[in-house]
Amino acid sequence: MTNNEEFLERPLIQQRIVLISIDDLFGHEQTVRSQIDWLKENLQTLGYFFRPILVAKGYNVVLDGHHRVEALKELGGKKIPCIEIDYLENEEITLDTWHPLYTGDLEGVTFPEVLTKLNITWIAIDTFDLSILADPRYGFTLITSNKRFRLEGPQQDIFDKFLNTFNPKSFEYSKTVDYSISMVEKGKAKFALLRRNVTKQDVIDNAIARKPFAPKTTRHILSFRYQDIKVPLDALY
Repeated sequence: MTNNEEFLERPLIQQRIVLISIDDLFGHEQTVRSQIDWLKENLQTLGYFFRPILVAKGYNVVLDGHHRVEALKELGGKKIPCIEIDYLENEEITLDTWHPLYTGDLEGVTFPEVLTKLNITWIAIDTFDLSILADPRYGFTLITSNKRFRLEGPQQDIFDKFLNTFNPKSFEYSKTVDYSISMVEKGKAKFALLRRNVTKQDVIDNAIARKPFAPKTTRHILSFRYQDIKVPLDALY
């Protein structure tokens, strides 16, 4: 079953749409320039806003739709259609993470030498178990074909260093730890960065503090799907 088929199998529940000032929203993830540009072009072609933003009620924290927010803002939008949802204790919305996989060239790169060069504090480990990902001191666990390291520090800082050192276009993103490790073991990925568990409270705290996570950090999963909309762009300026 594809992701789209899974999505369509969820019950459709019509949600109340509210207009919120874009300047009042807090994003919890950084955005990607190319995605914003694509959405700007798409919105201008359509002439209307087509999918509401999912927001944590009472916090104005964007849970899904960061790129749509930025695209509309750059087009001159002042308000944006949103669905407010109770978040922290809501079992209908769960939080998971994406794990970066690197599939590009590693010629001339060795571990842990490159970690030391990047000023990343690391600890070599012999074995890996999921409990490691709950330790708040370590942003990532690095898995290579024959070595494993715990990387100490904030995820944003660590991943920024990796993006600046390795080809950003050669990163893919995995939904599960098992898949990430298997890709490395099969030689289909050069290394995997297993992300420390992120909590819903982390999402709220980082957003309010204006310290967004790197792109493709969180993955919010709803037990239902909500409606698309058709709001003329002129009504949002």
